[in-house]
Amino acid sequence: MTKEALQEILHVLELDYETEPSLVYVFYATPDGRVNNFSISVRKGGTMSRKKLEALMQREYPATRESKILAVERPEPAKNVEWLDVNDVCRMLHITDRTLRRWTGRGLFHPSAMEGCRKLYYRRDEIDRVLQSKAVQENGRIDKTALD
Repeated sequence: MTKEALQEILHVLELDYETEPSLVYVFYATPDGRVNNFSISVRKGGTMSRKKLEALMQREYPATRESKILAVERPEPAKNVEWLDVNDVCRMLHITDRTLRRWTGRGLFHPSAMEGCRKLYYRRDEIDRVLQSKAVQENGRIDKTALD
C-alpha cells in the first residue's frame, strides 16, 4: 500500500465528527482485479499514527500490501433507521433467502450485523432505494447501472 493511500485513510480517520461512529470503510482492488473492503474502528477521542496504521494493515489486512485503494469513507450516524431481518426482506421482495444471499454477495445490498448477534439486518431505506431504482430485472438479474 502506498504512502498516499495510508495518508488518505489517516486523513479520514482524523476528521472531527461530533458523534459516533468512529468507523472508516476502506475499499481496495487486489492485483487479480477483485474488489474488497474492510473497516477500521477508532475509539472516540482516540488517535492513530501512520506507523500504527501501517502495522495494523500489515497484521490484519495482509492482502492490501499489493492492493490499490479505491475509496475511503466514513459513514455519518444514521437517524431513525428501520432495520429488517432476512425474513422481513424476503417477504417484502417475494424472494427466497438464497436469492437474498446471492444478491447481497453481488453487492446489491449491504447488511449489518448487530453487536453480539450473528443475525444480519438490512436497512429499510436501502431496500426501498433498490426497489425504486429497478435494479432487479424481471428475470432476477441485477442491473448495476440502475444503482449509479
